[in-house]
Formats: sequence, structure tokens, C-alpha cells
Amino acid sequence: MSDSTLQDLNLAQSAELEKSKDSVAKPCNTKPVLNGNKRVDKEENAPLACPDAVTNGCEAAVVDVEYIDSEHLIDLPDVDTSFSTLLARLDSKDWIKTCEALNNVRQLAIYHKERLQELLEPLVPLIVKSVKNPRSALCKTALMTCADIFKAYGELMVDSIDLLLMPLFLKSSQDKRFVCEAAEAALISMTSWISPSILLPKMQPYLKNRNPRIRAKASVCFSKSVPRLVSETLPEDLLKIPAFFAPMIISDYLQRNPKRGFRIKYIFML
Repeated sequence: MSDSTLQDLNLAQSAELEKSKDSVAKPCNTKPVLNGNKRVDKEENAPLACPDAVTNGCEAAVVDVEYIDSEHLIDLPDVDTSFSTLLARLDSKDWIKTCEALNNVRQLAIYHKERLQELLEPLVPLIVKSVKNPRSALCKTALMTCADIFKAYGELMVDSIDLLLMPLFLKSSQDKRFVCEAAEAALISMTSWISPSILLPKMQPYLKNRNPRIRAKASVCFSKSVPRLVSETLPEDLLKIPAFFAPMIISDYLQRNPKRGFRIKYIFML
């Protein structure tokens, strides 16, 4: 092979190398997720890579996911459009669209509670799907949505509790702090807005779960609900409560009011 041919080959390889470097250097352009039309509470742990970064060779773009507290959410500018496309967007493969849809659920739960109630049955499984998603930003947004719908609908959520309890217990015991805190907030909302007489039997099986973290989280929720059950229940109605709860109820009554506690103990012994 002649020297001129080798030189031409080297030049061609150099040009190809420069071209490939230029293509790798181009970043993905991804818009940030806005929660509820207002940018606040930037989450430092939330920057995520562009979904296409692995397949097209581009650099991972940083997506700043920002969250907003429920009391600062504003109403939707176009309720009809948001409502009509809600389920489809919640089931979207585009996680950014799903985040936006979840925040629309939060806004509808606050400002259009009666209308959103029509969609509760198909809505909850889609929210659970996002809670289970490994993408932390999407998971946290879904957990914030859980907290808002518990507050909005209270005991109307009872039929959906079985779908939500395990994912909430798991997420509240994981290592990512900002996801864990959102899950705990959702559990607090659940125990605050759903009657303990309905909620406690639902949580009872989780007290014996094989996973020690789930047992621990279930026990915390259980302990928060029992005092509410005691304060809301008349002594004469305690016979309607499963015997499983009797020791905890008696203990709580004895601490608050010894005389009444002994009366409760007598009722359970009958």
C-alpha cells in the first residue's frame, strides 16, 4: 500500500472520529416537570437522565422536578380538557406527561372534588402504578397525589385501600429520603381522614407480614389509629370491634381514664 493511500485513510478515520464526537456532545433537551403550574420546592435528589440517553448516545440531560404543597395548588385553566384526557395521560409511557396528569388529579381533588369522584375506580390503579414506578420523581408525585385524595375523599377510598397499603408501606421504608417522606405523609393523611374502625381491620394482616420493615410501618399507622378509635367509640359500641384490638384499646383507656378503662375491660370479658 502506497504512502499516499495510507495518508488518505488516516485523514478519513480522523474525520469520522471528529464527527462521532460532535454527535455525542449534543445534549438532550427535556423540559422540567411543573407541579400544579407553579415552580416551588425544588428537589435536589430528583435530577434524572433523559429517557433516550442510553439508546441514542446523547449526554444525560438533567430534569429539574419541582414539587408544590397542596395548599399552594391553583385551579386548572381548562378543566374539561384536563378531565377528558386524564386517564389516558396517567397511563402514558411518557413519565413527564404522567407527572402532569398526577398533579391535575391533585388539582381536581381540591377544586372539583365531586367531578373527579366519577373516576375514582379506574383512577386509583393508575396512581398505584406510578407509586410502584422506579423513577423517584414520578413515584413521589404519585405519593403526594395519594395524600390529597385521602384528604378529599376519606372513607370513599375504603374500597381502594387494599391496593394502596402495600405500596405505601414499602415506599415509606425505602432508603431514598424524599420518597420515604412523601409516603409517610400519605400514610398520615390516610390515618387522619379514614375512620379507624374501617381502617384498622385493613391494616391488621400487615402486622404479621414477613417483611420487618412493613410490619414496623404498619405498627406505626396502627398505633396512630387506635387512640382515634378510642376517642370516637362509646363503651357500649366496643363489642362491635374485633377482639384483636381489645388489649390495645383497654391499655389506652386505662392510661387516659382508669375508671373507664376498667369498665371497658369488664365489657370485653363478658
